[in-house]
Amino acid sequence: MMDCKMRRINNRAKAERGVTALVTCLFFCAAFTAFTTACQPRKSGGALTPIPVDQTETTVEQTSEVPQDTPAAQEMVSADTLQNPAKELLDSASTLPGAVPVSVTHITQEAETLSAGITVLVNADVVIPQVEGYHIRECNMTSFSLDEYRKMIDYFLPDAKGAPNQEAHGVQADGTYDLKDFDLVTGTTFTLERDGEGFSLQLGGKNSVFWVERADEIIYREGYLIGDEEWEQEAGEIIRAPITLTREAAQAQAQKVISDLDIHAWQIESVQRAVAFDLNHSSTVRSRGWAFVYGLSDAGLTMHADSGYSSSKNDRLSYWKANAGTLTIYVDERGVSDFHWEKRYEPSNVVYSNVSIISAEEALKLAKDRIARIYGEVAYENAQIEIYDIRLSTMLIGYSDRLTGKAFPEVYEDIALLIPTWNISFREIYSKGDTEYFTMPFCAVDGGAVSMLFY
Repeated sequence: MMDCKMRRINNRAKAERGVTALVTCLFFCAAFTAFTTACQPRKSGGALTPIPVDQTETTVEQTSEVPQDTPAAQEMVSADTLQNPAKELLDSASTLPGAVPVSVTHITQEAETLSAGITVLVNADVVIPQVEGYHIRECNMTSFSLDEYRKMIDYFLPDAKGAPNQEAHGVQADGTYDLKDFDLVTGTTFTLERDGEGFSLQLGGKNSVFWVERADEIIYREGYLIGDEEWEQEAGEIIRAPITLTREAAQAQAQKVISDLDIHAWQIESVQRAVAFDLNHSSTVRSRGWAFVYGLSDAGLTMHADSGYSSSKNDRLSYWKANAGTLTIYVDERGVSDFHWEKRYEPSNVVYSNVSIISAEEALKLAKDRIARIYGEVAYENAQIEIYDIRLSTMLIGYSDRLTGKAFPEVYEDIALLIPTWNISFREIYSKGDTEYFTMPFCAVDGGAVSMLFY
């Protein structure tokens, strides 16, 4: 059974959730055509309507107070450089009243029944990094150069040689190779050998990938267990077994890689227990260690690791989520055994300042309204939604008219916007006990809905 299960989710782990996915469940059964009509990005010419921030307190269990954040320093940027919907977004931001970003560290609300009979229960931690202020930053699409590929290969595998007689375009029979011979546009995979060990490398492709891992191994991390009861039963105990290497020692190695390779604008988004399995004998554990999942970051806010998109014809989006790339480092007792980086965007020096964001309580209200709207046409009696996490984060949005008409756009725009967002995470529990997990983001500047994510 475990062999079948590992084969079934192999593509999920290999993709590291960085590729746009489609979900086919009752929650999101809407047709693509209806979705594209309702959820096209805003076009220039119409201003966003600021969402009035209700300053009255909601019913919460107040565990501890968090001080208000200080306003961001104003930065001089020419308004002529703004492109839609950046200009609209900033116009709306300038009219918003100042709001306390978060007033409590936990919100508890009694269950309430929304339309279609679905029950919503709030028992959520509220997490907000204490930063100097909030702003919007332009990000430019980028990719690895040949020199960057060479630098990373030399760093991880100094003096390594190509494995002989492998079927890889650009690698000679004796194992010699030159990166100039590789097709990096569509991508290439080949094997290097060092000190008697084999290492698989994946380079290039439209996602601009650099991935080095030990040959014939596959890494599964704790995050893959979320919402997958079958996989939890089969592998949960294995993945959560004690790890000899301490998290602190592993993190020091991961951060050394970040420093040595001079990687900027990426921060740790989560730390997960992980296991390296033998790819050919799925019940064999090669190592146990820690997976450090990084997110694109700006001014202390870190992006939630990319997940698949979800959609409903009733979900009215203001902004598309752009595919920001991924960066994951797996460290075990052998050292860094897996390094996976998809480099798509990097923050530029163009920053648009704003000093106001909506409150966590207001974001929660928006989430309930959005949930009621999405579930409004289907009977969900005996189904329940549990909101368990409200987090101030950042997210990359695309804003080209070329996105219009695409139900699930793979966004590769020259410029995208890194904006502060409130991420509302919830689990949906069906009447039969099945559970699915989603994250519902909102632009923290104006409350506009951003593409839904699923695990």
